[in-house]
Amino acid sequence: MVDATESALPRGMRVLGWSGVLPFAGALLAGFLWPAWGGFAAAVFVAYGAVILSFLGGARWGRGLAGGVSPTRFVEAVIPSLIAFAALLLLHTPIAALALLAAGFAIWLAIDLRDPLWSPAYRRMRLGISVVVLVLHAGWLLV
Repeated sequence: MVDATESALPRGMRVLGWSGVLPFAGALLAGFLWPAWGGFAAAVFVAYGAVILSFLGGARWGRGLAGGVSPTRFVEAVIPSLIAFAALLLLHTPIAALALLAAGFAIWLAIDLRDPLWSPAYRRMRLGISVVVLVLHAGWLLV
């Protein structure tokens, strides 16, 4: 049974949101199973993380356009893409790239959780997905 706060989000949104964890998990699993391909798997993980962090900034931008908010919201919307780009520039040092992305995900999770423009159901979904993504980032310390 789904509670009322979760049912406020369309099922497809929940399914797509949670399915976004699969490429993270797949790249980490590949790094564990095939150590010779670990560098490539880490690069895939970082590249996908950069795309998703940029997407979160874009979602913030779009929500800002729809809500008539202060210019600060648009600054907050652009910074995730800049962090993601910096992480891509650090691909030669995967741990640094992963740490930078993890910091970006954690910071924007904190920002989104206190943002009244997001519904409680969305914030709850973001929290769950982000915790899993951050745990997967930490998993690279074991590879």
